[in-house]
Amino acid sequence: MKFGKIEDLEGIDFEFPPLPSLTKEVLKTLPKPKKVEFYFGAPVWSDKNYKGSLYPTKTPQKDFLKAYSQQFNSIEFNGTRYGVPKQNSLDKWKSETPDDFKFSMKFPQVITHRKNITDKDAKERLEQFLFALDYMGNKTGISFAVMANYFRPDKFSTLVEFVESLPKDMNFAIELRAPEWFETSSIIDEWHQLFIENNIVPVLTDTPGRRDVLHFRISNEHLFVRFVGGIGSPIDDFRIEQWAKRIIELTNLNISKVWFYAHVSSGNRQEIVPFFNQLIGKLNSLSDFNIAMLKDYSTFDN
Repeated sequence: MKFGKIEDLEGIDFEFPPLPSLTKEVLKTLPKPKKVEFYFGAPVWSDKNYKGSLYPTKTPQKDFLKAYSQQFNSIEFNGTRYGVPKQNSLDKWKSETPDDFKFSMKFPQVITHRKNITDKDAKERLEQFLFALDYMGNKTGISFAVMANYFRPDKFSTLVEFVESLPKDMNFAIELRAPEWFETSSIIDEWHQLFIENNIVPVLTDTPGRRDVLHFRISNEHLFVRFVGGIGSPIDDFRIEQWAKRIIELTNLNISKVWFYAHVSSGNRQEIVPFFNQLIGKLNSLSDFNIAMLKDYSTFDN
């Protein structure tokens, strides 16, 4: 993901903001979870750069999804950005992954990046996408809409119409990107309240060049995080420690489902395993979660 990505991290303030008071109020109303569910993953399974780290070195490309689902229990699937998958693709994905595997699918861009996201054609495309989600059954995770940079608060009534049109028996998340959504507390409170009332999960995007989108506005029991590079950089230790502590804080406040997806550039994807193992190790050290570590095939003779 290129959104907010910058080459020079010098001078970026990676300190987390405190939890907003409305978030704390929402979380206090939730029941105490008997168990916290963690869904970790990346945005792609088809990269050959995973071989020898996330996958065994000799894994054939046709088996990449199977190999991926033996490591991760979820994926932030961006392939649906380009359109709704055909049924034979959905059947293949279902058959090649364990029963508890989750696909968090991005809304097609033909819906989210149009002049009017609620016009007749958008609604027809949305219905097609919703059919695919329903077809995936319990393998559907949190389906998320990434709104265009030019989708601003002057379109709030359109956002309301879009949100209210989504089925209430599915889980959806929305990532707002235009800086205007985060400029004033009144605007933030307005869309946050809309999300709360409609059970929409606000996407928390931790990206170096846009710290405003890491707003920690939470509306229900789901925490949905998109973490953007630099994975493999010296600042990782600090960022990982912050996330581990914040996740513990949120689970103590009744968050019961954590969705954490890490974006890594193609040439740097060998870092995905040590990144997640460091995060998981930190979480385990601060709690009794006992989350399973990923296998690091760079240490195997394969």
